[in-house]
Amino acid sequence: MARDGRLTRREMLSGAAAAAPAILLAGRRATAAPSPLLPPLPKVPADDATLLLPGSADYARYEVSHNLRTRLVPAVRALCRTPAGVAQMVDWVRDNNLPFAVRCGGHSYEGFSESTGVVIDLRPMAGARVDRAGRVLAIGAGASLGAAYRAVARQGLAFAAGSCPTVGISGHTLGGGYGLLARPLGLTADNLLGLTLVDAGGRLVEADAAHEPDLFWACRGGGGGSFGIATGFRFRLHPVTRVVTFKASWVLPLAAARDLFRAWQSWAPAAPAAMTPVLTITSVAPGRFGIRCIGQSVGAKNDVEAALRTLTAVARGAVIQARTRTFLDAVDYFSGGSAYPVVMMKAKSDYATAPVNEDGVTAFLTELTRHPPGAVTVLCDAYGGAIGDPADDATAFAHRKGTLYSVQYYASWTDPAETPARLASVRAVYDALHPHMSGGAYVNYPDLDLADWQQAYWGANLPRLRVIKRAIDPHNLFRHAQSVPPA
Repeated sequence: MARDGRLTRREMLSGAAAAAPAILLAGRRATAAPSPLLPPLPKVPADDATLLLPGSADYARYEVSHNLRTRLVPAVRALCRTPAGVAQMVDWVRDNNLPFAVRCGGHSYEGFSESTGVVIDLRPMAGARVDRAGRVLAIGAGASLGAAYRAVARQGLAFAAGSCPTVGISGHTLGGGYGLLARPLGLTADNLLGLTLVDAGGRLVEADAAHEPDLFWACRGGGGGSFGIATGFRFRLHPVTRVVTFKASWVLPLAAARDLFRAWQSWAPAAPAAMTPVLTITSVAPGRFGIRCIGQSVGAKNDVEAALRTLTAVARGAVIQARTRTFLDAVDYFSGGSAYPVVMMKAKSDYATAPVNEDGVTAFLTELTRHPPGAVTVLCDAYGGAIGDPADDATAFAHRKGTLYSVQYYASWTDPAETPARLASVRAVYDALHPHMSGGAYVNYPDLDLADWQQAYWGANLPRLRVIKRAIDPHNLFRHAQSVPPA
């Protein structure tokens, strides 16, 4: 916990465990892979883009990314300032058949924003304009969630998105975008009004409900890196100035932890839609578990406390902490500030469409305690509310009706020697609970372990996504290891 009482992002991910302190490795350089032989660089006007080569000024500054485990060193990083700059880079990599990736926040769990070839980096395209009367945010595709939050909060408005302020707005939105306003206000993609995108031909395309509606549909949950390069977004905003943050925490033996988990999975999806509750679980000692129910509400503080008493009646000993804060204070409370997190990490995900039975919960918790305290944190994000209002095929995001909650299995570490053991721990905990899940997975938590990842991410929406991909990008220019393949 930060000294001012904030619940840091690391604490959200580590539950109640006392984990080693995070360290920033912004100055650390990844091992360089052999660079492809490059053709002559494009003559892009400085107003449109700056091309950085290894060893050039500012190259290392822009190299930092979230997951050290997947970091790559590009032969060229193009810092694009305008859609025209993006288009010129698209033409260059296409015409020269060069491998490339697109970078915004750099939080891709499997490094899909990394390349040893070319990185088209959108971070300079971060300008924001707020139409207070119309409650609309227009923002560049290189902006972070934190930049969006600050821009709208100054106008007395709120933006529905995730809890980590350094995450890029592009990947977060294109994959759906779960956050602590999701149950009352919907996913980030549900609040998307329109976007501009550079397609495989280098053309700037506008997509919204009236223009390119199929592409607009695909960009709300289809994931980043499949249909083009987004250059700007327009979002619906909400007149939320104050929210209630809440937390209840326990340290419990296995039987009590099992009972609390089973109670939470029945309670959370049916909790008042004003609330977005998250359950975090980790092992703190052999046979003992640290469990937290944390979250945010746009409702009244008394209603939050009354709802949480359902859980404290099952597992006694927890003290409910509920506090009214400004929207921006709540962002800082859950994130712990705006420092960019640089770690080695691995995550996997699941969706629950039915409560896990007693035997399943017992097997999962037993496996969790077989690993060192704090080695793996399991986060369960409640669904229902506004997330479940649209039909499953209303957008490309398919996990709506009947979805109770999502599960994220998360581990982070700083010593490369720990990597094999940490990966094995995440996979073992996942394997214990996964047989009781739906088979779905969240595209914003990409996982290269998944065999049937296309079905897991998109379900019945996959055929339509593939048809749209064929229409917008028939030669599959925009691709990575888990992008949408053309039909």
